[in-house]
Amino acid sequence: NDQIAAFQIDRHNNINMVLDGSREFQEEEGVTYYTHDETRRAMTYIPALFAAGTLSIDPAVAAPPMTAGEADNVGARFTRKIRPKAPKILRSKLDQNFAVLLMRSSYNALDKIDCVAMDQFQRDFFLLRQAEYQPYVDQLGPGMVEQGMLTDPSYFDFISFAQYATINREINTSPPVIFEEQQAENVGEDQPQKFVKKLIKRDPSLTNNMLAKEHSRLVGVDIIDKLNENFVSTALAIPTIPKNFNADAILASLSRLAKLFVLNGFAFGCDVSISKVKSPLEFEYCISLKNSATLWSGIALQQIKADPLNCFLLKAATELVSRAGYSVSASSVKYEQNKEITFMTIRG
Repeated sequence: NDQIAAFQIDRHNNINMVLDGSREFQEEEGVTYYTHDETRRAMTYIPALFAAGTLSIDPAVAAPPMTAGEADNVGARFTRKIRPKAPKILRSKLDQNFAVLLMRSSYNALDKIDCVAMDQFQRDFFLLRQAEYQPYVDQLGPGMVEQGMLTDPSYFDFISFAQYATINREINTSPPVIFEEQQAENVGEDQPQKFVKKLIKRDPSLTNNMLAKEHSRLVGVDIIDKLNENFVSTALAIPTIPKNFNADAILASLSRLAKLFVLNGFAFGCDVSISKVKSPLEFEYCISLKNSATLWSGIALQQIKADPLNCFLLKAATELVSRAGYSVSASSVKYEQNKEITFMTIRG
């Protein structure tokens, strides 16, 4: 019995808990819904809950929670001013399930690497997107952003930026190894939600300097797993890469992966090619996406030197070739002329 739990404030400033088993993920103003399991429930905590003392984080065992002042301070405002403007271009409508996959896999990966209490992440995420949303909308103009609609590329571009800017903060601001997390207890449908503090301890082998890379790997795993699940029995299945290094077979697999991103509305079109032969067992590939759904957020995250970035295609491609026993020795993503261009050097 999956349920979805969240909090929202109504127009009278009353705090309401929302339970809805019909949606896996939906982002709306002031509330985020996530499907939760028996052990950890992800939810959006609005600032009023913390101000009232309902929930708290012990600063001795966790990174400092974000404040509204931090989200909208002088530095944050200056960064917004020097960012490239949000693109006013025609982009494809994303497939709902694919958009959910990208958002959820990013959330779940952060949960798995145990570097921040997830209730704190949700609060920080709320404050950051609250501060960033109106300036973003003002750039595009009235009616250009469908708030809460993950299928709208302009909205997805924004919410992916907010999510990854928050993830970057949590991963790279002295993440704790041991911390307390507020987790929801299983209660009856008609019972008020209860919360308990749980002590979370990260795997000591996963050091702070490994967190960003592991987060990206886990996101790639989820994307490839879901695409294989959805298309393995169809003509659109991603071709298997043989264990013996075969540059053309890798090209065919990467081309199909990029095509699946296009078919799911992530971009208008794609082009995949071998851009350089470095040795008989090392080739550089170039994957170009036209008018991608993260065209603005990718640049904005690079500008603040975020790590990890929301380069979903690169994460998925890296996982795809690693399953064949190959390694990615170098990779980069750049944005130019409304294209997201990924370079990756694959070594056999």
